[in-house]
Amino acid sequence: MLKKIAYSLLVIFFLIVGGIIVFKYFPGFRMPYLFTAFLTVLHYYVWTAVKVQLKKLNNALLFSLGFVFWLPIILLIIGGIALSIEPMDLWSPFLKIYFIGIIFTFIVSLILPVVFIFMADILRIFQTLKQFAKPKKNRKSKGISRQKFLVNTGLALGGLVLGGMSFGMMRGNYHFKIFSEKLKIKNLPFDLKGFRIVQISDFHLGTWVNKEPLIRAVEHINFLNADVIFFTGDLVNNISEEAFPFFEELDKLKSNHGIYCVLGNHDYGKYHRWETIEEEIDNFDALVDFYKTLGWKLLRNEHVVLHEGHADILVAGVENWSVNPRFPRLGDLNKAFEKSPDSAIKILLSHDPTHWDAEVLNYQKHIHLTLSGHTHGFQVGIETPLFRWSPAQYLYKHWAGIYEQDQKYLYVNRGIGSIGFPGRVGIRPEITLIELV
Repeated sequence: MLKKIAYSLLVIFFLIVGGIIVFKYFPGFRMPYLFTAFLTVLHYYVWTAVKVQLKKLNNALLFSLGFVFWLPIILLIIGGIALSIEPMDLWSPFLKIYFIGIIFTFIVSLILPVVFIFMADILRIFQTLKQFAKPKKNRKSKGISRQKFLVNTGLALGGLVLGGMSFGMMRGNYHFKIFSEKLKIKNLPFDLKGFRIVQISDFHLGTWVNKEPLIRAVEHINFLNADVIFFTGDLVNNISEEAFPFFEELDKLKSNHGIYCVLGNHDYGKYHRWETIEEEIDNFDALVDFYKTLGWKLLRNEHVVLHEGHADILVAGVENWSVNPRFPRLGDLNKAFEKSPDSAIKILLSHDPTHWDAEVLNYQKHIHLTLSGHTHGFQVGIETPLFRWSPAQYLYKHWAGIYEQDQKYLYVNRGIGSIGFPGRVGIRPEITLIELV
């Protein structure tokens, strides 16, 4: 116990000394240092429990496992040094994406062990106090099975999360799935029966490290022989240049009536630190020009009418609109549906699904189908025929799949790309096929 306390004090001492040096001589690294120090404390806290479980191993194996356990701290230190030489924006996509992904994975996998070990420590403190309250001859020296159970449970759950998220980065990110829906629309014109809509959303091309997965995705989409393709926003993460290397692959997407799209919150370039407002405007203009060159029709609070036989489909698209004030609120339904025919089947492209409850459902015109994305299904969750769960449901009432109210439908696409964590666990990247019946 004294040895453990001594090591803990030594760790704290070095962190304090390092903090004094950074705050005095390297002020630009104050926040990264505080983050690294905090993560170091959590790692050490969990390591004290892990080491007990590994005490019977030989030194070589213990050292190897210890190196893997402390890898995120080592990477953070190396990353901090690298950042002092070159900003992260200049790193290669692969290095930047997976550096962030590995760090994020280890942080998330620490949460449950920290919680369970803390509970075990609290239990140990109460047990110790209880033991001291007893006569000396009645005191027990053995540990508490409940405390060991908590520690072991926490470590096991942490390992499960680490394994799941690691698999999600290596395999789940590009494990595409086609979700199919047959949509019954009242009084659907005969010529529109069997009309095939393919929806894709949230490419986030800044997170794609190579073209091979996108080539496969395009093949899957074209195989569906869509009458029309809709893309519901977030082509990039931060800057328009992220899309440029993928032009040739995206240009191969085909449908009978073309491709129509809207902007998502990431497409406006608001999450990048621009030197001047002119740079921000030029970046946005470059994205608009990219769509024009690609031949995708970008709908910005406007509509088009598609003719299928003797029937019409009105496709309206709005700029991003969200109930969350952190995201742009530029969508204008009145402008999008201005001078629109009442008789046509109406489809709305709106990136954020919160728009449906807030404005679309009670809009003066009957909008038969709204297509959204944005949530990604949180990229983590459980989806079975009998049970669905994702952290997304605590943030979004409508977070994935089909919803219906008053003969009006909303479909929320789970996204085909990823953002932040470059992986998916349980929530597969989606290509949606909707058939009107």
